[in-house]
Amino acid sequence: MPEAVENVALSDHPDRPVSPARLRRDLSSLGVLFLTLSALSPVFSVYGLGGDVLQHTGTGAAALFIGAIGAALVWAALYAELGSAYPYAGGDYVGIGRILGPWAAFASLTIWAVTGGPYAAFMAKTIGVYVHDMLPAVPSQAVTYGSIAAALAVALLSVRASALVTGIFLAVEMLAILALIAAGAAHPARSLGSTLHPLVLDASGMLVPPSLGALALGGITAVFATMGGNQAIAFGEEIPDPHRRIGPIVLLAALIGALGTALPVVFAVIGSGDLVGLLKSPAPFSTFIASIAGPAAGRALSACVALAVFNALIAQIMFCGRLFFSLGRDGIFNPLANRLLSSVHARSGAPRGATLVLGAFGAACCLLDSHVLAVLSSGLVIFCLALSSSAILVGRSKRLTGIPGFWRAPLHPLAPLLGLLLALVFLVAGLRDPEAGRPSILFLAGCIAASLLWHALVLQRRPGGWTPRVDSPDIPTNAQAQRAS
Repeated sequence: MPEAVENVALSDHPDRPVSPARLRRDLSSLGVLFLTLSALSPVFSVYGLGGDVLQHTGTGAAALFIGAIGAALVWAALYAELGSAYPYAGGDYVGIGRILGPWAAFASLTIWAVTGGPYAAFMAKTIGVYVHDMLPAVPSQAVTYGSIAAALAVALLSVRASALVTGIFLAVEMLAILALIAAGAAHPARSLGSTLHPLVLDASGMLVPPSLGALALGGITAVFATMGGNQAIAFGEEIPDPHRRIGPIVLLAALIGALGTALPVVFAVIGSGDLVGLLKSPAPFSTFIASIAGPAAGRALSACVALAVFNALIAQIMFCGRLFFSLGRDGIFNPLANRLLSSVHARSGAPRGATLVLGAFGAACCLLDSHVLAVLSSGLVIFCLALSSSAILVGRSKRLTGIPGFWRAPLHPLAPLLGLLLALVFLVAGLRDPEAGRPSILFLAGCIAASLLWHALVLQRRPGGWTPRVDSPDIPTNAQAQRAS
């Protein structure tokens, strides 16, 4: 076995590791914030989802994104409390499983695992589109796979080096966000109040009020675009004192990400002098900048978009690599696969086996159409909101979250109740959308059903059953909570 790799020692039961290699606590709070904001990628959200909302709801997009900031803070409050109590590399599934039971952990784990590769592939294909648009001689497919390879190379570095690289790219991304905001603020063409009476282009090119259905679906997409911050939890085993630090990092990242996504949309609507041209354009934000600062500025901003999405791809691979590391550590597969996934590179401290597997998964998903990839990923919020909200409600009642020393959401149970309400609204709206929402919900529901069968027929039949691994003595368990109460 190579000296540079630390592997797990296996227990008497061959499918379950008992002494996993550990991730190093090499990250600072600022490093985790950089990685989390890179995964959020406000520019990617603005140019991708923001442009879609703008085209379908017109000037109403401004009000919808302002409202979405509130929903993003609900999401952040839930994950800040859950992550503060259970700051594990697998993200939220450890806390959900410890509170609601192993079945819920495996459902949450499945959702994140099956969407990790498709979402990475969607980002890589987006980079290919933008680079090909700027450099038509370069094949978009070559850029797509090259982006996966380059992002994977950065993700395999030490976590400090990776955080530094993403931090540099993030600075460029935030400059692009500030440029969009400043351009709109400096050239106001209409008031914010006018967006309460929205106008959108119809098929004949006339400005008309959008339908209520379009506004409803646009609102849900705006909420999906602004949500984030939970990615910080996956780096909880690589930061000192995670119980105290993770909660504020989640909240700060969520707030910066939400404002960085919503405000460019708002100011583009307010500052656009040619509203018809803005709403007609397939790339409305590039059109907006070009109308104010010239075509060269529009192309420069497109280059910033490609760089920002590449940065998000790096962070996505690192985030999901930690998740796949947890799959091996928790003994989900056979001993050989578990050993590969739970290995930690001695010099870099990175879970290189899991990261390489995730990279290969993402590269394979690049063979699928971009719309299919978006469909596979978009229903994630519904299930995650329902599980995390339920976990916080039950966790507070059992003193498993929000206990002294951990971050706790204020005005409990407001955040989890609003989270359940949002999940219900998303579910109804998603099922009414036959093009993307319904297929995504049915696909993820099928994956969850299959995972629960695997859990019942395989994992729970092992000696001692299966539950998410908790190695840290200060992670709350039911027994500790009973003694504390």
